[in-house]
Amino acid sequence: MTVRAFHFVSAATALLLTTAVCSFSLPAQAQDASGFRLEALNGICSDVRAANVSRYEAKIAEAAGVRPDDTPAQRRARIAALFSQFMPHCDGFNVRQGNILKYAVSQNASSFIYAAIHTWGVDLNQVDASDGRTVLDYVNAGIARNVGSIRDRLIGYGDELVRGGAKTRAQAEAEGRTYPGIPSIAEIEAQARPQQ
Repeated sequence: MTVRAFHFVSAATALLLTTAVCSFSLPAQAQDASGFRLEALNGICSDVRAANVSRYEAKIAEAAGVRPDDTPAQRRARIAALFSQFMPHCDGFNVRQGNILKYAVSQNASSFIYAAIHTWGVDLNQVDASDGRTVLDYVNAGIARNVGSIRDRLIGYGDELVRGGAKTRAQAEAEGRTYPGIPSIAEIEAQARPQQ
């Protein structure tokens, strides 16, 4: 089952809404058993892009099942579990179906990035199937191809991500992390070597 950020009511409306789309795939049985209210995340990519902090925070809390009497630690655990199991993915930037952390970097959404690292405890080392990179890999690639203030901003994000525990995919795999359904860097390199 795929949940889309926008529910298009007509072809004319669909043509008007050509901005970022947030979607995530979810096996039907997981939706019933997860305890999360994933439909609450509809439009979250647009909220990140618009820097609508109160709106995306409310959507994330609702989706994670945060309760008013939760302690900060309980709130963090619920939100971290939500993002660990169902990381939202966005279109409308340079990674097709890139995770929302990469999208936030691309949109200069520093409040979202800071909250993901320090408040919500989001797993920073997830890899997207579409590009095979972690958010730190994405930032490092941006640093390599940019100059000036954009490069400086990306260096700042990279430093903050590393302080929060972010790793490149190669570092994560060297520490034993695997990404089910995505070939490891070693497997990709082995396939690329000429056969003798």
